[in-house]
Parts: sequence; C-alpha cells; structure tokens
Amino acid sequence: MSISQHDLEYGPTPPGAQHEHTDIDVSIGYKFATWLFVAMLMSAGIVYGSFWFFNGQQKAADATALKYPLAAGRLPEQQDRRPLPRLQNQPFKDLYELREGEMKRLESYAWQDKGEGVTRIPIERAMELVLEKGLPARTGGADGTNTVVQDSSAGRTSVPR
Repeated sequence: MSISQHDLEYGPTPPGAQHEHTDIDVSIGYKFATWLFVAMLMSAGIVYGSFWFFNGQQKAADATALKYPLAAGRLPEQQDRRPLPRLQNQPFKDLYELREGEMKRLESYAWQDKGEGVTRIPIERAMELVLEKGLPARTGGADGTNTVVQDSSAGRTSVPR
C-alpha cells in the first residue's frame, strides 16, 4: 500500500479507531450550538425590548396628542393616520348617508338666508305652488314666428330666418 501526500498531511489513523480521527471534535459542535442558542436568546431579547420601548413611547405621544391636539399640530378630526389618499371603507354606507341627508333637505322647511327672508320648502309643496301660480314668463321677447329649428352637431338650435 502506497502512502500519498494527502495521507501524510493528516497522519495515520490510529489502530482500533471507530471513526476517522480527522472528523470534527464533538465538543466543538456542542460549544457552537450552545453559543448559537445564547446569541438567539440575546437577539430575541433585544428585539422584544426595542419593541416594548418604542411602543411605550408611541403610547405616551398619542396620549399627549389627545390631551393637547393643537400642540401636536393636528385637530381632533385629523387623527386618522392612514396615508393620503384616504379611500372609502364603506362606500354604500356613505352613499346611503348622503342620500338620506339630501332627502331630509328636500322634505323639510329651513331658513336659507334669514336676513333676506329666503326659506327652503319641501319639494312636494314647491311643485304644488308652481302648479297653482304657474311659472313667470318673460315680457318683450320674440313671438317665435321668425325662427327655424335646425339640427347641428351640438344638437337642436334655433336660428333666425
């Protein structure tokens, strides 16, 4: 049996060895695993501690902003932290509330301009008054005998003859 240069580098295997003597020492593997576990525990502690610290600071800042909203530079209705543009969360509810407000305005009496004496009346009552009194007509306008209705690209128009 010839000995190669490679075998001389590591030396001969002792007689009766159950493994190659060039394998890793088991105690080194255990030491590495132990230090890896310690490093993981320290990393988890640092991450959790940082989270706890910054969460406490955020809660304190929120409490201050709620107590003094003008000092924080925000009005109470501007507490929403979502970035712009703010999208509707419930568009059907918003549309329902809009239509409900419009219907309340159409069906109620209210002052539009109290100083001028202008009021708002329900739409049904306004239609009744128009039927009773009629619409105002212009005076001094053309009698309509010298006009022709013609079609154009913008729709129907009236032009003089």
